[in-house]
Amino acid sequence: MIVCAVLAIVLGAVFQGINTIIQRSQSEQVKVDLTQAGREFVDEFERDLHQAGYPNCRLVATAGVNCPADTTQLAVAQNSVVAVGLVYVDNTKIIFEGDIQGNGTVESLEYKLVDVNGATPPASCPCTLQRSEIPKVNGVSPWAQGPRNFYQELQNVVNSGIPGGTNAYGGGAPITGNTAWGTSNTAYYAAITTFKDYPVFQAYDQFGNIVPLPVDLSVPGSTQKLTCSVDSISCIKSIRLTINLLADATTGVDLQNKVRPVSTLVGSARLVNNF
Repeated sequence: MIVCAVLAIVLGAVFQGINTIIQRSQSEQVKVDLTQAGREFVDEFERDLHQAGYPNCRLVATAGVNCPADTTQLAVAQNSVVAVGLVYVDNTKIIFEGDIQGNGTVESLEYKLVDVNGATPPASCPCTLQRSEIPKVNGVSPWAQGPRNFYQELQNVVNSGIPGGTNAYGGGAPITGNTAWGTSNTAYYAAITTFKDYPVFQAYDQFGNIVPLPVDLSVPGSTQKLTCSVDSISCIKSIRLTINLLADATTGVDLQNKVRPVSTLVGSARLVNNF
């Protein structure tokens, strides 16, 4: 009987160890899957932005008018073979134009962070980061291109902050939802609340300083900030994308600590086709 009792204790410890290893393995696989999904989206964003502004108005002649392609030169801005580059940038949405596929056709792209109701900026997260790519329509202003369909998206994004927001991190939208075990929102998300406060998009000038957003090409006077047409004026030279991804509520829960892990991915693209 003593031998059986000792054996039962030993086997219990062994099985407990095996169970722990399996749970940790599942948790690490969740993090790998999160990183892979986010990395693919970040890489595509960087590739897209590298093509923003090509071919610009210096490469494509528009009869009777000159650069820049903005509200003062609508014939250039509305030319479907001219890519104006950045059209609109804020912390949750960016619109730009470029020959993304390298086939001679200028596309209008939009990335935006939306909540469950499709609102941007979102009222609450987890949110979805969506991507739209459409051929530029001739005779239509860059800021009025559409309608759009968003065929690519990244789900469970939890950061939506704005620099200078309501707290030290930027005042991102609250993270909502419950755990599979019914834990309250406040208790469950207290450990990951700071992940919500970092901006998805941030813009930097030629000196490495953060450019205040939003910046909109449809607003007179914004051209220099978006195109860097005057070297002495602070303008957008690079865009940083930050994504904090929360694991799936059903399949991504860490069985050890009963929470959903968060994976952070960062990408940065320099605007090589600005003036």
